[in-house]
Amino acid sequence: MTAELPSSFTVANKAENEMTGLEFRTLPASVRLILVLLLTKAMFAVAEHLLPYVLPPSPLPFIPGILTFAVPSVLIPLILFFVFQRMPATGYWGTVIYVPFALLINAALVGTPYIVTRPIGIPSPDPYATARILETAGRLITSFLSLVLILSLLRRPVRQWVTQREDAILAQRYPSRRTPSLAERGAWILPMIAGLLTPTAVWIGVDMYVGGSVPGDAMFGVLFEHLKGRGILLDVYSLLPFIVLAGISHRNAGTVPTVTLWAVTIGGTLGILALLIPAYWIAWDTIYNNIPGDEKTMGAMVFFFTPLYCLATMFAGMLLGWIVARILRRGVDDIVDDL
Repeated sequence: MTAELPSSFTVANKAENEMTGLEFRTLPASVRLILVLLLTKAMFAVAEHLLPYVLPPSPLPFIPGILTFAVPSVLIPLILFFVFQRMPATGYWGTVIYVPFALLINAALVGTPYIVTRPIGIPSPDPYATARILETAGRLITSFLSLVLILSLLRRPVRQWVTQREDAILAQRYPSRRTPSLAERGAWILPMIAGLLTPTAVWIGVDMYVGGSVPGDAMFGVLFEHLKGRGILLDVYSLLPFIVLAGISHRNAGTVPTVTLWAVTIGGTLGILALLIPAYWIAWDTIYNNIPGDEKTMGAMVFFFTPLYCLATMFAGMLLGWIVARILRRGVDDIVDDL
C-alpha cells in the first residue's frame, strides 16, 4: 500500500503549529524573562493569598470575597504565559493591560487603610498583626514584580520579537491580508482600559460628591464592596460592550487603514462612555440619596440594562468615528461623491 499524501490543509496546520509552538529555550532572553516573571507572579499570588490565612499563629479569618482577587491574580498570568507564545501581539498587549491594573489594585489594597479617616474595624493591639504584615509583604513583592515586568515589556528587543513573530504567523494564516503594525494590534486595549476603570471611578466619584466622603474613605468603601464580591460582579458585567468593541478592533487590525481603525475604536469607546457614565452616576446617586421608593430596584435595573443599551451607542460612536476617518483620509467632497 502506498501512503497517502498529506492534504494542503494538513500541511498548513502543521506549519502553523511549528511556527506558534515555540520551545522555551529557543526564545530570546528578553522574552524568556517576561515569561518567567509571569509565572513568578502567579506563584507569588498563590503565596500572597494563602499564607496569611494558614501560616501565622493567628491567621487571618477567611473572607470569601478575597477569591475575587486571588483567582484572577493566579489565572491571568498563567493565561498570558501561554498566549504570549501562541499569539505574541495579543499576549503583549494583554500583559500591558494587566500589569498596571494589577499594580493599581495592589497599591489600593496596601495604601487605602493608611489614608482612611473613619474606623475600619482593626482592633488595637491587632491579634492578626503578623498575618497582615505577611500579606502586605506579599503585595509589595508582587508590585515589584509588576514594575520589573512592565519595564521588560517596554524594551525594544521585546517589541521587535513580537512584531516579527506576529508577522510570520499572520503571513501563514492570512497570506492576502496586510500585516498590521504593533500599534494597530494594540487598538483593542483602549476600550478594555476604559471598561476596567470607568465603573469603579464613577462609584468613587459619587461616594465623594454625593455621599460626602473624603477620597480615602471613598476608596476604602468601594474597595471593601469589591472584597465582598458585589463590586467585581458589577465591573465584569459592565465590560460587555467594551469587550465587544475590543473584539471588533482586534479582528479588523490589518484589514482597514490605521486612521480608520483608531477613529472607529475611539468613537465606539466614547459612545459607550457617553451613556454609561451618566447612567451609573444617576443609579448611584439614587441609592446614596435614599430617594423615596424602591431605589435599590431602580439601581439594579439601571446597572442591568445600561451595558446592553451601550451597544447601540457604541455602534453610533463607531459610525461617527468612521465618518471622521473618511474626512481625514479623503476629504468631505469624496464622501459626498460616494453618497
